[in-house]
Amino acid sequence: MNNLKYAMEKSYDYMVEEINNILAGTVYSVEERQRLFYACGTCLHWILDYAERVEVSEEKKKTISAFKFANNALKHDNTLIQIVEQTGGFSFPFSFPMEIPSKKVCWKDIEDNGKFENQHKNYVQCLRNEDVIITCKEVIELLVKCKAKLI
Repeated sequence: MNNLKYAMEKSYDYMVEEINNILAGTVYSVEERQRLFYACGTCLHWILDYAERVEVSEEKKKTISAFKFANNALKHDNTLIQIVEQTGGFSFPFSFPMEIPSKKVCWKDIEDNGKFENQHKNYVQCLRNEDVIITCKEVIELLVKCKAKLI
């Protein structure tokens, strides 16, 4: 379990670093989208690998289910290009008084492909349009507090 916890936490740290580097820039290039895809996908996979090995309380299973939907969409939806997107920042057209929302990376609005309806419902409620860094940090903190499953 210690190695899985380490991998989950390190993949989160890497993801946060990549997101912060991308948000600090002015251009959201193809290479940056690829790095973001890799970092977020890797963190998502490690979170779920760890989640499979701990006992999650009933009230928190909905959150894990939401992460499972993102992972299943990533694995099984051939049309899915990204699971996250950069939001905020300066954009056109603008009006006065001008308000520039802070830039962040959020979970995309992913369509339900009909295979994981309950997971999709949980995704919409727990993750869609939410900040990736915050939601991943919260679920990691939740998982670390859980007791390991006996095999």
